[in-house]
Amino acid sequence: MEIQKKQGYLNNISLLRVFAILIVVLGHSMVVYQYNWGIYTPLIKSSFFNTLKTYIDIFQMPLFIFISGYMYYYCRKECGKYKNAGKFSFDKTKRLLVPYICVAIFYVLPIRMLTSYKGYSGNNTLEVIYKYILTGLDSGHLWYLLAIFEIFIVFYLFEPIINKIGTPASFIIIACANIISYKFPHLFQIANSIHYFMFFYLGYIIRKNERVFAYEFKGKKNIIIIISTFILQFIFLIMSLKISNNNLICTLSKNSVYLFSNISSAIFYFLALSTISSKYKSLNSSKTLKFLDKESYAIYLFHSPLIYIMLKYIANEDISPFIVVPSFFVIILFGSLGISYVIKKTQVLKFIIGASNTKKHSTIST
Repeated sequence: MEIQKKQGYLNNISLLRVFAILIVVLGHSMVVYQYNWGIYTPLIKSSFFNTLKTYIDIFQMPLFIFISGYMYYYCRKECGKYKNAGKFSFDKTKRLLVPYICVAIFYVLPIRMLTSYKGYSGNNTLEVIYKYILTGLDSGHLWYLLAIFEIFIVFYLFEPIINKIGTPASFIIIACANIISYKFPHLFQIANSIHYFMFFYLGYIIRKNERVFAYEFKGKKNIIIIISTFILQFIFLIMSLKISNNNLICTLSKNSVYLFSNISSAIFYFLALSTISSKYKSLNSSKTLKFLDKESYAIYLFHSPLIYIMLKYIANEDISPFIVVPSFFVIILFGSLGISYVIKKTQVLKFIIGASNTKKHSTIST
């Protein structure tokens, strides 16, 4: 019989979530130096930050989705939540879709319009809302909210079937969907939802089998797996970069190898940070860590558009990338925290970020 317990923070996931959001902020701080970005072209290019951003991209968002799948299993199977489909859908709508609409229209859109964002050129405000925001075709970093909402709902509906088929078969089917996801429409972030569904399921099965893994792979075996996944992520990344997109076979091969890189990196960071969390207990009680964990969602919501404001004025300036990137990181991190603070202090605006008045339970260690 399943024993229900109150939901709380898992120390390893708390550390992983903080790491993930800081990596997202860091990645966006250097995105202007990524050769294929194309929105702003800096006067000074940087091969170092282009390479670093290429590496960060293999685990930046997969890690976020992985955490969602991991926590979904924990909440649903171990804490007895999500039993009512209607309530589950309503809660996810309030938590994800309401912030998506509010932040996109009242925050992302004005900033992009004021900074002459190229993607919205030639369209008035209403046209942008209709063509790009409501359809999810271009709402900036907020695509994640739309995609993860769809992943939650679809997984909830098909979870019994997925579990009935079994992990190996389900993993293969979902992996194949990831590889061909680029063929699906981008409308409402359908392609991204299919693409990232793999990492949600990966987090789900890792939590499901975590006790078995912890028993079988401990001590030296754990270290060997961490080192192996660390090396494999680079091997698969380099292999994927060397494969062209000349034809269908090459594209599918490239996507397959890149997926192995994604999976290796997600498992590596999960294992590495879980080991750190377990070994250094004092880290789990860090007030800074707990604060950043609590604010991670708000940081994600508000950090990215701040970059456009700064880029408008410095993109064509002769400034070292090694000054720009750290400066951007600090400014957008603390800027998003400041915006979150103001909103949370204003009761009438708290719904914008899906804030809840429910008190969180104490941290649970794994």
